[in-house]
Amino acid sequence: MNKERAKEIFNSPETIDVTHEDRPVYIEEVIERSETAKVHPLDQPNIIQEVPLYELKEQQH
Repeated sequence: MNKERAKEIFNSPETIDVTHEDRPVYIEEVIERSETAKVHPLDQPNIIQEVPLYELKEQQH
């Protein structure tokens, strides 16, 4: 996922499905300088990890 799309998803009032390694995640923060995002699995909100933006995938319906 590119940085601009990650920011759009982060700022969207709608829920947009995103996965990291096939797990649904929520984007907590987009870190532009390092092209990473802080995310947590939807089923484990207390586990936050920083991952490269290129590893995030937007799910199309």
